[in-house]
Amino acid sequence: MAKEVAGINLETLEDPIRVALKGYESVSNGDLMFDARNAAQLTPTPDKPNSARSESAVLYKGKGIGKLYVIAFKPGDGSGDESGNKLEDLEVDPPYPRTTRVVPRNKTGVDSEGHLTILTHKIDDAHADPELYDGRFDLLGLDGKTIKKIGELGQKSEIKLENMHPLTTLTVGTGQNGERFGDPHAVFSSRPETLQVCAFLAISDEMYTDYGDILTSLHPQDPRI
Repeated sequence: MAKEVAGINLETLEDPIRVALKGYESVSNGDLMFDARNAAQLTPTPDKPNSARSESAVLYKGKGIGKLYVIAFKPGDGSGDESGNKLEDLEVDPPYPRTTRVVPRNKTGVDSEGHLTILTHKIDDAHADPELYDGRFDLLGLDGKTIKKIGELGQKSEIKLENMHPLTTLTVGTGQNGERFGDPHAVFSSRPETLQVCAFLAISDEMYTDYGDILTSLHPQDPRI
C-alpha cells in the first residue's frame, strides 16, 4: 500500500530528495555526506505535529556527527510540542492556530541547527513535479508568554523557481550581536495547498566543540526578520 500525505505518494519524492541532498554535499565541498537512500524514505507520522519524516546518519569529514531529519509538512503542520511549555499558559498571535503544534520547544544542549530547503509539491495536483529547493517556513518563538513569529526560513517569496538553489537557514544560533536566537522555537508551515519537505541538522554543544565548522560549510543564513 502506497504511503501518502495529502494525496501525494511519498515514494515519488524519493529521487528528488536524494538529488537535493547531493546538492548540499556539493555546497559543503564534500565535507558533509548524507545517507541519501534512507533520508529519502519518508514514513507518515500521524502521532506527530507534522506529516512524515525520516531519520538518517550524517558524516562530516568521515566522522559521524549526528542525525538528519527530513520532514514533510502539510499546511498547518508545525514542529512544536509541550515538552518545555504548556499551551494553556501561553497566548498565540494571529494568524497561528491555538494548537500544541506551534508551542516552541527548548533547544538545551544544541549549539546551532540548520534548516535545509528540499522541495515543495502542489497538493491539488498529485501528478505535478516537485519543485526542488523550494520551501518557506515561519519560525515561531516566545515574547514573554506570547507565541509569535520571530523570523522566516528558506527561500524568499520573490525568488523564481529557476533561481532556487540549496539554502540553509539557521533556526538556532548566535547572531552577529552575540545573542542567542531561536531557543525555544517551533517551525510552522503556513503555505496553502503545498506540501513542503525540508531537513534539519542540529549540532550539539559537544559536537560544536570538536567540529565548529560543520554548518559553516553550508554557508547558512540567519532567519529573516
